[in-house]
Amino acid sequence: MSTPAVPAASGRPLPRTPALVGWSLVAAICAAVAVVLPPAGIGLLVVVALGVVLRNVPIARMAVPVVALTAVAAIAGPNLALPQAPWLFAFRILIVAVGLAALVWLVLGRPISIPAPVVLPAQLLTAWFVWSALSIGWAGDVVAAARWSLFLAMMGGLALAIPLIFGTRRRAVRLLAVLFVAFVVVGLTSAAEIILGIRLPTSRLAGRSADVAFGATSVFRNENNLATYLTLTLPYFLVLPVVFRDIRLRLLGVGGGGIALIALLFTGSKANLIAIALILVGLMLFLGTDLRMRGRVLSALAVVVAAVALVVPAIQGSGVVALPERAVTKFDFSLLAAQREAGTGSGAVRSSLLTDGLDMVVETGGIGVGAGNAESSVRSLAAFPGVANLHNWWLEVLVNGGLVALALYAAFFAHLLTRQLRVARRTDDPFVRYMALAGALALAGFIAGSLGPSTAIHFAPMWIAFGLGMLSLVLAHRAARNGGRLP
Repeated sequence: MSTPAVPAASGRPLPRTPALVGWSLVAAICAAVAVVLPPAGIGLLVVVALGVVLRNVPIARMAVPVVALTAVAAIAGPNLALPQAPWLFAFRILIVAVGLAALVWLVLGRPISIPAPVVLPAQLLTAWFVWSALSIGWAGDVVAAARWSLFLAMMGGLALAIPLIFGTRRRAVRLLAVLFVAFVVVGLTSAAEIILGIRLPTSRLAGRSADVAFGATSVFRNENNLATYLTLTLPYFLVLPVVFRDIRLRLLGVGGGGIALIALLFTGSKANLIAIALILVGLMLFLGTDLRMRGRVLSALAVVVAAVALVVPAIQGSGVVALPERAVTKFDFSLLAAQREAGTGSGAVRSSLLTDGLDMVVETGGIGVGAGNAESSVRSLAAFPGVANLHNWWLEVLVNGGLVALALYAAFFAHLLTRQLRVARRTDDPFVRYMALAGALALAGFIAGSLGPSTAIHFAPMWIAFGLGMLSLVLAHRAARNGGRLP
């Protein structure tokens, strides 16, 4: 004779024993971690809580908002961290969650489909990561090498997630809208710095007097990072009035581009001033050599003239944007040459770092000092220049990973740049042309803009730009299979 099941007091059935044991084990692990490392325990508890809340939601359905949120959190960086654990960024929690979700997806036997245009870029990024991981074996500082390789995996994963998740017109537009909201926040924060002197705690200029700290850093730590973010974003505004005839999009392009240029002027970044020139010249060269786009040359010329009229007088101390004298001085390129000759200042330091970095590559036989070991190698020099970071992304890739890493990165970069230019010339879909042309110009500017940040391994805007570049190729492939236009 069987005994009937006894219902719970609430009228609901009791949890199954395996599930109850599983959740009890998870709770015990969180508690144990919290005792040893309270911040880590809190972070783990948050991840588990999110998992409980979203456990019945399909992974594929969550991918779009989660990856978009991860991209925004990557831009915000340490500004979205617990005060008690400044290293525990929201981005780091989210990117780990995205990685675990992808792993679960594969374990469940559901393969991740990689679009054809992303295969080669994915292979190059994977090969770069593998080489970086192998370099841990000869790196002097193993912890730094492992940390740099981990950053490469996380940021590369973010870049690849963008074309995999947002490969339709509707999803791509949503992503651009989310990134535009992030740009608005960055712009408002910059305005608060410039006009009111209010800075986020993460800014290196926080607490410094206005006569010394005139620049804007926004959500980034320093002015150069903000400037590079702005030049990566700028083409996505400038190309709007060139490709589209909708007056709303044209106004958005002009307004957004103007805000980006004004904020950039208050960074004093010479590298990104060159990046602006590359973007504007690249836009005119593209339209001047594309028979199908020659009708838009006048629109592009108006954009270029307006940008030049805004920037050139300002860096000379006049014009509609009144820059502080210290900002005007920072844009003086002759100062770099004078500093180099005198052996002092930024010009001398950068020159010394370039020479020292190339010497390290030669001394290691071309294989590099190991991932993340460039800084420690510079510090160990007998003639330490006073700054450990190379302040040159191309040089950092070369010194850390040698000729192999530089070749892989250069091939990845060149592939995205050239293929986007080809797509922008050949596609019949205006949205695809917009994405490809803006993405190509962003990368063209980044050739010089990458000399601004102290390092770019965890510089989210660069990786997002790479992701958008791959996304434009996916959209072009989709349009071609649909008769030339996106469905």
